[in-house]
Amino acid sequence: MPLFNRRAFLKAAALGAAALTLRQPVHAENVPFRMYLTFDDGPTTNPDGSGATTTILDILKQESVRATFFLHGIAINDWEGGILARIIQDGHAIGNHLWRQGGNTVEDESPMALLAQQYILCERRVRSILEAANPDAYAKYLAQPRLFRRPGGNNGLNSFLDLKNFTLLENAPFLRGYRSEVAWLKGVYDYSGWHLTNGDSVPQRALYPVDEAAMLDWVIRGRGAYQGVESYLCTGNPPRRAAEVRDGLILLMHDAAPLTQATLPAIIKELRQRGATFHTLPRPIDQPNAPTVGIGYAPTPDPYGRACSG
Repeated sequence: MPLFNRRAFLKAAALGAAALTLRQPVHAENVPFRMYLTFDDGPTTNPDGSGATTTILDILKQESVRATFFLHGIAINDWEGGILARIIQDGHAIGNHLWRQGGNTVEDESPMALLAQQYILCERRVRSILEAANPDAYAKYLAQPRLFRRPGGNNGLNSFLDLKNFTLLENAPFLRGYRSEVAWLKGVYDYSGWHLTNGDSVPQRALYPVDEAAMLDWVIRGRGAYQGVESYLCTGNPPRRAAEVRDGLILLMHDAAPLTQATLPAIIKELRQRGATFHTLPRPIDQPNAPTVGIGYAPTPDPYGRACSG
């Protein structure tokens, strides 16, 4: 969208955020905790630089928030070197979301060597586009920890990132043309899981948030089997912060979703009200080529967690 309209959108979004208020947090003390905002499936921009990813970046800059963008290689257009450079120069992180979505989910039962190839193809695309557009941003990207999320998510470490399979992949006939780049699979943090979602990609249409208030409620309180942040900030008997809060909570979103763009300022505001500070992945506790975060687990009661008034 043109710059004038994008500014108008941001102003309207800020006004909407002020109107989207929930009840006060249930916790007597909003002690800081680490929050990791993540955006999947981008980038999504037009040749003139406008578009969904630019809108999200404008909001994040306005709010002084950092986030992580998991990109599909096939989604990176030739004109998007500038947007990738901006992601890095604005202090965000870029993660690998494989070359494409289709054929690479758990349900597809993708062979390990195919996933490795899809990772390398995406990594090639990110590097070549960034290097051509902005050598400084390219150098910063190479210096950041390598991040990965499998399309559709996954519980546990993906086999192609398990170092016990590294020699097998090095010698796989399918990867003969990629052998010099198989080493890229070492030192990768696998964030195929998450704690929270804003509902913008749930398969059950009956659960999909219909407006900004519903999406905000998704993040704060959850819906159905999906946890909200307050489930982690106050759980168990006696009620305390969950164990997961110590390590930081990961929120899954998609930058191309119009409702996500409209609700993001309110999401940031409500999370901050509860003590969130915003960071790029990886989390300090996590290790590369090792399991990190699962999907769909209930918050873990922590006998040493801070008491809450839930």
